[in-house]
Amino acid sequence: MIIATAGHVDHGKTSLVAALTGVDTDRLAEEKRRGLTIDLGYAWLDLPCGQRVGFIDVPGHERFVRNMVAGLSRVDLGLLAVAADDGVMPQTVEHVAVLSLLGVRQMVIAITKADRAAGERIARTAVAAEMLAHGHGIDVRAMIATSVPDQRGLTVLRRHLGRAARAMPEPSPEGGFRLAVDRSFIMKGAGLVVTGTVCAGEVGTGDALTVLPAGLNTRARALHGQARPVERAVTGERASINLAGLSRDDVRRGDWIVTPGILAPSHRIDAMVTILESERRAFSHWQAVHVHHGTGHVTGRVALLEESAIAPGGSGLAQLRLDGPLVPAWNDRLLLRDVSARRTIGGARVLDAAGPARGRARRERLSLLRAVDRDDHEEALDVLVDIAAAGFDPVTFFSSRNLDSGACPLPGHVRRFTRDGHEHVIHERHWNALADQLLDAVDGDHARRQDRLGPDARELRLAVPGSADSVLVGAIIDDLCHRGTLMRRGVVVYRPGRKVEPAARDRALWTRAEAAIEVASGSPPSLHPLAATLETTPDDLRRFLERMAAFGLVVRIARNRYLTPRQIAEAKSAVQDLLRTNPDGIGVGDLRDALGIGRNHAVDLLEYLDHTGITWRRGTLRFSPALKGDPERFPRTVQAP
Repeated sequence: MIIATAGHVDHGKTSLVAALTGVDTDRLAEEKRRGLTIDLGYAWLDLPCGQRVGFIDVPGHERFVRNMVAGLSRVDLGLLAVAADDGVMPQTVEHVAVLSLLGVRQMVIAITKADRAAGERIARTAVAAEMLAHGHGIDVRAMIATSVPDQRGLTVLRRHLGRAARAMPEPSPEGGFRLAVDRSFIMKGAGLVVTGTVCAGEVGTGDALTVLPAGLNTRARALHGQARPVERAVTGERASINLAGLSRDDVRRGDWIVTPGILAPSHRIDAMVTILESERRAFSHWQAVHVHHGTGHVTGRVALLEESAIAPGGSGLAQLRLDGPLVPAWNDRLLLRDVSARRTIGGARVLDAAGPARGRARRERLSLLRAVDRDDHEEALDVLVDIAAAGFDPVTFFSSRNLDSGACPLPGHVRRFTRDGHEHVIHERHWNALADQLLDAVDGDHARRQDRLGPDARELRLAVPGSADSVLVGAIIDDLCHRGTLMRRGVVVYRPGRKVEPAARDRALWTRAEAAIEVASGSPPSLHPLAATLETTPDDLRRFLERMAAFGLVVRIARNRYLTPRQIAEAKSAVQDLLRTNPDGIGVGDLRDALGIGRNHAVDLLEYLDHTGITWRRGTLRFSPALKGDPERFPRTVQAP
């Protein structure tokens, strides 16, 4: 169990912890000199029941709230110190608010310095402190008057802390390992050691680990849990890890030590934001804030998704657009402070650790966020499958919840397709509904248009209402063609048995145009040279080729370049062969040399293949789209807004 102190400066938090544990948590020379806690301190208490609890002693001065919050990445019990002679003070109020916003729901209140106040004054202070805690939704397990000089109340306080520890449920070991780093240092003979609170999962000696957001790979050489050598450190413990292969500058406070391959840094977080009742004005859209998460913090802005403002005491869906990366997971608690870092504004609970760049405020998106916000992961997954009409990436779902891929079984009634190099799934009901809409659109086009063979995929995408994108529409068209329900010629799709051909005059011109486009070697002519060859104007030729494109005979790959489906298929095959032999990427020159074509033609072809999902561009190179989601080759990054 982890216990965090809270309370106003000079209300005796550090003295109380020292009296309980025998450990002076003020370790810095500056703290000794000033008699003031500046940074986090740590201590341990062995209870009669055999359980060891960890204490995190936080600074009480308003200037060090940032350090205070860094100690609250995971806390089981708050220990609020309120001086009997001072009573509830400003930092008492802010610290209780912070504990509440970060999800702490149980507290023991110690009325300190009881030797300096009469019984009536102690009682009034206790009532005020209890009302403050209850007002923030925190259950007060006990209130004890204490005095360090004469040891008053300390035995009773230890007894209540022991009761709280025994009543605390065993933390769940599920999910990947997560430790929020609050200290890192070099230990002679061992190397880099980091300390922090284990927020999820467990780690054993020898386990592979990753430092985020930097993405550095390492290994746990040795472990301490609750200040004792252990083979495994688990959720709810203070832990120190000796990391292999890293230097002092590689890890700092605010970083996370995690199980590899699950979590990723994010600059966009969808969350439920709550504003404190103590705020004097409404919280507005796009307001600048400091965002605290784990042991770190960044600046950013809050995009409200439902209303233009949130009133004091209110809540609302929002997307946090961050200036630097955080490493969140579903249900994590964040703290929001004003842009000058002088006061706490409110908090946020993570709903999606990697919010979308576009469409964040769409009605269906907001409904989805609310619907899948469930503690039971399998239940949330079932709901997501049921309502995600455009499909979703299950790996992203699991990652957002700090779970291994496949932690919950996917329902049997899903269809699978590939988007951006990742396998996506969609409920069969949604797939079939979209397929019916596409077939209706093709049938409607056949009934209206006798001047062409059928529509292309782009037109069909526009004919389908809702959030289905071109990738999903293309996957459904591919399936319908595979089953013979639709036919394809070039980019045009049509029903089997459809008999529509170009007019006789167009067929004669097309015979000449096809022969001119399908050159034996080198680059086919672009529009203007082709028009000269066919003895027509570029505008007339463009209109003619667009008519032929409606019959699937030719495809426009660039503004002034048309190719036949056979040429595109040959280029696609050549590119795929190149990618198999050059997995580290191919450039324009590679395709130019492989096909014996000009550079401009190679550029047009690659840009067309990028657009149709055959290749994926990164810088000047093209890759297979299957590599787009490879975190080792291309670490997942999100650009700052």
